[in-house]
Amino acid sequence: MDAKFINPFLIAFTGVMPQVGFVNIVRGKICSKEQFVDSLGVSVQVGVKSQSDGNIVFNMSEQTAKKISSVMMMGTVINTIDDMAKSAVCEVFNMVVSHASTSLNKEGFMVKVNPPIFLQDNTKIQVCNSTYIAIEMIVDNCPVEMSIGLNAG
Repeated sequence: MDAKFINPFLIAFTGVMPQVGFVNIVRGKICSKEQFVDSLGVSVQVGVKSQSDGNIVFNMSEQTAKKISSVMMMGTVINTIDDMAKSAVCEVFNMVVSHASTSLNKEGFMVKVNPPIFLQDNTKIQVCNSTYIAIEMIVDNCPVEMSIGLNAG
């Protein structure tokens, strides 16, 4: 996958997360994987439609999801992931994808973003129908795997 499709997501992630209250955002490992991602407990899937459809999947542990929702909810203690916590986690990653999509649109690659889907289960999630890029992002010491996949076509 071309870096011109990956970089807007990295830039958006490192730009949006501090805006909502995170302090340390570090990029970890980058690798390519095939079609499916194994959930780490909580995933947010955001579909994209463009010249090439696909998904962006943010994959994390339940503990990381609680931390993200807590920050999004101004420090509220999150003991269980209820509907409000799910909404907060979905919103921050929707913001990341929306910012990246805006950058891609400015470059002439028209992208429409579907509403995020919150998945809480240890399951396999199809990112795309081919190889995708998985990027480990560490947000205030909490790992999030951002998987970026566009279907060939």
